[in-house]
Amino acid sequence: MAYLRRVPPAPLNTYIDDLYTIEGAAPHTRFKVFPMPSLHLMVNLGVPFVVRATENSAALATYTESWGIGLWSRSYVVEWAREVRFYGIHFKPGGAYPFLQMPLSKLHNEIVPLDAIWGSFAAEIRERLYDAPTAKAGLALFERLLLMRLCEAPHSLRMVQGAITEIERQHGTLSIRGLSEYIGASQSHLDTQFKRIVGISPKELARFYRFAQVLRAVNPTQSVDWTWLAHQACFYDQAHFNHEFSAFTGYSPTDYLQQRRRLVAAHLDQPQTLGQLPID
Repeated sequence: MAYLRRVPPAPLNTYIDDLYTIEGAAPHTRFKVFPMPSLHLMVNLGVPFVVRATENSAALATYTESWGIGLWSRSYVVEWAREVRFYGIHFKPGGAYPFLQMPLSKLHNEIVPLDAIWGSFAAEIRERLYDAPTAKAGLALFERLLLMRLCEAPHSLRMVQGAITEIERQHGTLSIRGLSEYIGASQSHLDTQFKRIVGISPKELARFYRFAQVLRAVNPTQSVDWTWLAHQACFYDQAHFNHEFSAFTGYSPTDYLQQRRRLVAAHLDQPQTLGQLPID
């Protein structure tokens, strides 16, 4: 499978972590996707994808062309075919707002067809990317098309970005009251702007960053001290940590570790992605 990633130049890099394209035979066809602080946009040039709430539940939806994936507060399962071809964008928290120009709370726990947001422009993007002669040319084209959708960012975005920077710096282990005092805005105002620009409250986003830090600290090739991890992430107690871990991943900490170890043993040469876990 060919994978190409591109970090865009200014001004797109203010809002986007990266653009990427994947084409060819996928080593896995089913993934458990975990809550992460990144809104995701995908343009599919291959066969449809299926999304399920859990591994064995009925399909929530089948997605054929292009869609936006909001911030999810729970895990879900994605199934794709063995042969894939698509382009994608990982937006920074709040970074999608100047492009989508809609309250991102509407995308919370949702996957929305892109034509419902961008109308005919979504089909134009897909057609032009389909005709790109190479993956590299397609990513460069994708950047130019995104610049066409970039609108002036609201003044409140700068305040939200400052709050996000502090949440990220402290790995989500901070009080929202302290955050609002640091930013110089009331908690209610901060909450309103976060839901509009990011899609969720600052408290929920902090949970995402705290959870991501926990997963980052798990080394499946070594023994894991879950009590120490819970303490480092400032959970009240082990029971609270276990409950949150299960809520985010659908696994207990020990079951998650077993899944990671199984994957490492089977695919030693493949890098692991923090936000998803192959389950096929």
